[in-house]
Amino acid sequence: MTTRPRKPRGPERAAPDDKVEILPPGGGLMLDWRMLAPTIALGTVTGFVASLIVGGGGLLRHAVVGVLGMLVGQGLVRLTGWRLRTGHGFLDEMAMAVLGAILVVLLARFIA
Repeated sequence: MTTRPRKPRGPERAAPDDKVEILPPGGGLMLDWRMLAPTIALGTVTGFVASLIVGGGGLLRHAVVGVLGMLVGQGLVRLTGWRLRTGHGFLDEMAMAVLGAILVVLLARFIA
């Protein structure tokens, strides 16, 4: 029976910093605007609808609240399994995003 050589213990076992890459090699962090622009546009519409219900204003605020609301709405769907059934997938997603945006606005008002 042959024995395997042991791995060295100590600092020589660690990889040097220049060999460690967190992002894909050579590419850096790439933003795909074809995926990001519709998300921001839908988030702005979602934030606007939520502001009609609970109040608020400003285009940037609508966009931020809407995108955060989309994330919160999807989180609610994944955690609880609740889903609004309208018969159209886009309307289901939009309704959950609006509910999430309303929760974000109410939570922000509670904290402030």
